[in-house]
Amino acid sequence: MTVYVVGLDGADWSLLRRWMDDGALPAFERLCSGGVDADLESTLPPITFPAWKCYSTGKTPGKLGVYEWFSFDHDTCDISTNDSSDFRSREYWDVLVDAGVKPGVVNMPTTHPPRTTDGVLTIAGSPASERGEFTSPASLKADLLDAIPSYRVKPNLVLSEASPDELIAEAQTLADQRFDAAEWLATERDRDFVHTTVFITDTVQHRLWDRPDHIRRLYERIDARLGELLDRDDTEAVFLMSDHGFVEIDETFLVNQWLAERDDLVVKEESSRNLLASVGLTEERLKRVVDTLGLVSLAQAVVPESVQRWFPSESGRVSIQDAAIDWDETKAISLGRGPVYVNDRAFDSDADKDAYVADLTAAFESLETPDGTPVSEAVHDPADIYTGSMPLSPDLLVEYTTGVDAPESLGGDVFGEQLVWLATHRHHGVFTAWGDDIADGDVSIDPTLYDLAPTILHYLGVPIPEDADGSVLSQLFAGETADRPVETGPSTATDVGDNRADQRDVEETLKSLGYVE
Repeated sequence: MTVYVVGLDGADWSLLRRWMDDGALPAFERLCSGGVDADLESTLPPITFPAWKCYSTGKTPGKLGVYEWFSFDHDTCDISTNDSSDFRSREYWDVLVDAGVKPGVVNMPTTHPPRTTDGVLTIAGSPASERGEFTSPASLKADLLDAIPSYRVKPNLVLSEASPDELIAEAQTLADQRFDAAEWLATERDRDFVHTTVFITDTVQHRLWDRPDHIRRLYERIDARLGELLDRDDTEAVFLMSDHGFVEIDETFLVNQWLAERDDLVVKEESSRNLLASVGLTEERLKRVVDTLGLVSLAQAVVPESVQRWFPSESGRVSIQDAAIDWDETKAISLGRGPVYVNDRAFDSDADKDAYVADLTAAFESLETPDGTPVSEAVHDPADIYTGSMPLSPDLLVEYTTGVDAPESLGGDVFGEQLVWLATHRHHGVFTAWGDDIADGDVSIDPTLYDLAPTILHYLGVPIPEDADGSVLSQLFAGETADRPVETGPSTATDVGDNRADQRDVEETLKSLGYVE
């Protein structure tokens, strides 16, 4: 028998319940009516990095040392991409191996390069690439491609140039491959537990939020595969979850541009990029030519993002990671949708820095969009939100108002810029549980992302790591599982790893997905 976890990146009840009511998603309806469903509270910020790892470890970012796609080193002012080696924890499937359970993991972001315990069969998710090693053990790759010859980690098209129909067709193919891989691991590799993530749901919702009928077609395909999973003879239970929810963007707030206009962020002049723009050599033009000539795959292989990014954008915006920041003058930067970092070297004393942080906090708290909506719901001291020693922690954590998107782009207007995304993440996603010893009927639970690892470990009869932040959702269970006492096991804290991914691959993926300019 196999326990399955299906992760749908960015899935949101506002869409699913509407289509369930229409009768379009019968498998989702089976999960909810025959089990337990609830809103699932994500982490802050509700971003893929680190949300998926918060789920798989049961810990807040403060114990993981990862807060966004990028990290900032206060000592050197270096900005670098995060990958699996930066997370300071084992995951719950590593704990399962210790207990004699045979797990498999498919396509979860944050698992590249694979860093799992021997015994966990891992097919890494984005930003992995089929061109390199993306499985653990490495020999699993050949077997996977024999079983699913067309398997690929990322879309095989230029997302910014794809039509809605092309994107949905590609998304349906990728979703099928995630379920195919999960079923293959269970059947052919005798896995007792399989997690699979469909990440393309996030990509589609970001870009096609104004086309719900297109998004619905993707979820109808996922629903069909869920139905097949529920009907399998080996299925003991299915847990379904998302790392965050989704909401339409009401306003775009370019936080780094705002900091620049406050003279808190200073950028040096870049003559080379300005020269390219003056003669019409832009990033968008380069991609259009490549796509027209049918050279997408070749370009991705031989023209890495580290080269492409030097071409200016037609919008005039640049990602903060590529900006020529003057660290002698800059006081603060934001690396994404929430974390704000203060530059220690800009201040003569800790007291000066503390005064600046207080002033910046007040400025965020009083800031409004052009229509009078507060930009933020709250501005937090990270120590009030996170646990642990918080290595590489931001100095402020801005909880943006639902519907306000705050990307890291620099350049353009502070408010009102139109980026590629039409919708952004919100703080609550979806959760359902169905199967043996899962309560059915009206059971009320209030789960957080941190609770899922402890809950699934307990369901499988495995002790909970003593340093987990989440708790077992005991009311979720019935029968023997409900009666069994919760056991505590050893800590799963680790040091950072040394098997780092190529930063160019990570940046290329982030840019293609729209996470950076």
